[in-house]
Amino acid sequence: MNVRIGENLDIVEGQEDRERAAAAKARRLKRFLGIRFDCCGVYGRAYLNRQGTAYEARCPKCMRLTTFRVGEGGTDARFFTVR
Repeated sequence: MNVRIGENLDIVEGQEDRERAAAAKARRLKRFLGIRFDCCGVYGRAYLNRQGTAYEARCPKCMRLTTFRVGEGGTDARFFTVR
């Protein structure tokens, strides 16, 4: 294929490109809670586990595990402090 200066080149996405873009978007939209770990004074995120039953996080400094169960009668809050 020859393309000359000043001409347009149309590139068409394939199915594989669309699937890769959809997977990247899903990773960016991954559900999380904002967490402040009082143990070390740092912030982090708790991500929803694969089963969808709990949000899980580890303190980035001391590696303390924190779990927030998902269930009926929960809260709409998106930010928490762990003591």
